[in-house]
Amino acid sequence: MVPSGLLQWHPIELFDQRFGANLAALASREPKLAPVLRELAPSAPHFAAADGQSLFLGRTGTSGIEMISDPLPPPAVRKMILGMFPRGHISWPLVIGGLGYGWMWDQIAKLPGDRESLPGYRPPIYCLTGNLEQLWAVLHVMDWRAILADARFKLFVGPDAARQMCDALVENQTWPRPRACVRIEQNLFEQDFGVMLADVGRRSERKLSELAMRLSAAYPAANADDLAQRLENGRLRILGITSRYTTFLQHSMRDWLDAFARLGHETRLLLEDRDHSMLGPYGFAQGVLDFRPDLIVIIDHYRAELGGAVPAAIPCVMWVQDRLPGIFSSTAGAAQGRRDYCLGFGRLHLSSRYGYRAERFMTCTIGVNEQKYASVELSAADLSKYACDVSYVSHAGVPPDALVKAELARHSNPHALRLLWDFHDKMVAHFEAGGEVLAEPLLRRRFMDSIRDTRVEIEPGALQAFLDFFSQHVNNAIFRQQTVRWLAELGVNLHLWGNGWDQHPMLKRFARGVADNQIDLPKIYRASKINLQATPHGAVHQRLLDGLAAGGFFLVRYTPGDVMGLPYQKLWGWCVRHGIGSEPEMRSRADDEARQSIATIDALLGYETAADEMKLYDCLKTIVDEEFASLADAVWPMEYPQIAFKTQADLEAKLTRYLGDPALRGAIAEAMRQVVIERYSYRSISRRLLSFVAADVRSHAVRVSRAAA
Repeated sequence: MVPSGLLQWHPIELFDQRFGANLAALASREPKLAPVLRELAPSAPHFAAADGQSLFLGRTGTSGIEMISDPLPPPAVRKMILGMFPRGHISWPLVIGGLGYGWMWDQIAKLPGDRESLPGYRPPIYCLTGNLEQLWAVLHVMDWRAILADARFKLFVGPDAARQMCDALVENQTWPRPRACVRIEQNLFEQDFGVMLADVGRRSERKLSELAMRLSAAYPAANADDLAQRLENGRLRILGITSRYTTFLQHSMRDWLDAFARLGHETRLLLEDRDHSMLGPYGFAQGVLDFRPDLIVIIDHYRAELGGAVPAAIPCVMWVQDRLPGIFSSTAGAAQGRRDYCLGFGRLHLSSRYGYRAERFMTCTIGVNEQKYASVELSAADLSKYACDVSYVSHAGVPPDALVKAELARHSNPHALRLLWDFHDKMVAHFEAGGEVLAEPLLRRRFMDSIRDTRVEIEPGALQAFLDFFSQHVNNAIFRQQTVRWLAELGVNLHLWGNGWDQHPMLKRFARGVADNQIDLPKIYRASKINLQATPHGAVHQRLLDGLAAGGFFLVRYTPGDVMGLPYQKLWGWCVRHGIGSEPEMRSRADDEARQSIATIDALLGYETAADEMKLYDCLKTIVDEEFASLADAVWPMEYPQIAFKTQADLEAKLTRYLGDPALRGAIAEAMRQVVIERYSYRSISRRLLSFVAADVRSHAVRVSRAAA
């Protein structure tokens, strides 16, 4: 510590310009506090001094200029922040209970948010101080214009700052509650921090209960016939609930609501209004009360997760789009109430294993907004930027060997190096020799071969993690990049869009950057003579459906899974005709027709399904329940054989055929597009959904009436 007498002190008024700029920023958020600070007359003259990188504040006292102590100097702040946020980003709300010289406020403000768990979320920081004069002094020397103008930083000033904060948390229920407190000014807190938060919780529960009572009064028990009639023929008020911290689900929800609007319904989107807020139970309930919807729609969440305040009388629909643990659980199944509905994938799995009601679950795929893509007009500038022979949109541009190197960096087992490279080389050799996509059982067998050949032992729990890595990442990259190399060798005008291609040693010359979903993709699909779909997990994917809806023409690399629709349909037809209801029945009663269908399926999969843990009959039932919507040959039985290719020679022949025949490209693209609109568009799915819910409401009312009689 430098003695006060050795410092060169400057009157703090010399920094009035900075003080004024800070107050101007503060006034945009705290119009009452800013003039108080502007008019404040300090108890004694204040001064500032610097020694190297160190800042000092002082004021006149009995011995001259006396240094104001700093209870939390920069080294202590850095150590504390590292302990709380070791990954270098702030991931939860924090209370800074005091000011000092303001270093804690300053350094926390410079931490980025956690982009991985909640992209775009910036946790609020609750900044408290009981010392108005100290804040006045700090605002002379710190450039805090960004902090003071940012609503994320909640400022509470005065001896009762802690009580102000607690009252504000109760009043503003969308402010996330802090998880920890840094205590700088000890006299700010009359109670333990945990006790204060518990009181906030109790007061918030009372407030939520009052709101729930108002909601219940707004939604008396509705007549089932009236509700069914409105769902089928009325103009509904439909509330879509999502989060601003998930980009894809936001787009999906907006497209879904747009489809309802085009069907003539009034819609509203409910999500956080700021990047540091969370709706929570109160925000959900208030949004429902404000809009008074007839129907609530959510993606990958269900009513019980809204906090229990949403009236049971309102039908609530969850669209299952992802295999999330919170959905695939008995807790979620048990939480499904009488007017809770689902649509999406996994109906049989969720109903048989987790207790969902199959009769209130409508099977469908992820939707397509055909209006958004088809309405795009291409300008001369667009054609100059996007037009090409073949375009491919994918984020699989990182070379497989780079993926393996990155994975090895995560493991401390030195033997993993030998095992992973051996399996990598086996997979590359498999594809280079003309091998097809490996189904999961075959992938597992090949991996076990590598374990045997390298004599490397791994923990049982690590086996599935390695398999998932190779299936989802390495296998994916090899398959896609081999296809792109074929195109590069054929000399076509090729555009590659997505992450990683600009770093690929062989393909970077074709890289065109990352395509924006809303702006670039529709133009890419329409300006390219041919779009490429190459994915080892099946062609019927959102990217293909969107591209077809935009009017694009596609060539698709063949996978065995894409041609299993017709064999499955044939086998299911046989099961229906013979009254087959189980795997043992199917196997024991199989005649020549059934055995031929089973043999075809086994050959396509590459292994005998009779030995598989997942019974073929159960798999067949699931595919039928999903209306064969993920199997390309069943979706486009006429078109798929014309656009699919297996080898580079096959690809070359199709390029020659279609690049020179725009009329044929257009005819095939339009035929496939019509199927997409009829089966996969948000509009068609939404129309079916309303009829589905109405039929269930009416059917349940009839059953109740009969039971009462």
